[in-house]
Amino acid sequence: TKVMGKGELDGIVLNTTGIALTDRVVPDSGLRVGDVLIVTGTIGDHGLAVMAKRHGLALEGDLLSDVAPINRMIASALRAGGEGVVALKDPTRGGLSSALHEMAGKSRVGILLDETAVPVTEAVRAAADLLGIDPLHVANEGKVVMGVRPDRAEAVLAAVRAHPLGRDAALVGTCIADSPRR
Repeated sequence: TKVMGKGELDGIVLNTTGIALTDRVVPDSGLRVGDVLIVTGTIGDHGLAVMAKRHGLALEGDLLSDVAPINRMIASALRAGGEGVVALKDPTRGGLSSALHEMAGKSRVGILLDETAVPVTEAVRAAADLLGIDPLHVANEGKVVMGVRPDRAEAVLAAVRAHPLGRDAALVGTCIADSPRR
């Protein structure tokens, strides 16, 4: 579905639904203490590209949306990680920060994020700094956050990086025993 404010629509909105079969459903709530978190690429690309276009912002650099079909990259990660891939979430509304917060709350763990490890392009970083926006809170469309058991993390990360859409993937955090409200 698409939520739009009054007067925002000046044409037609098309909605599609995908149906698929899977051997295993990976929820966004399967994390436990010690699990690691992988993001499949740079963050903030989509949200800042859309914002710049909508508001006619003349920003330097290549702000490009990250919209992409990620099914093959995720299938590769699932093959490499097997049952060790325990949580998946798309960081759309609210960005990476919101996705991690939701995953932690549902799994009843804390998350220690290594912010220096989070991949952000120079164009996104510059635009976000100029606009006073934290890239961690900006929407993404072609990225996934994965919770992975530590013994499978390197294999999953290698599989994601082997795909053209995952070349900037990074291990960005660890699940800790902390208050799920923090």
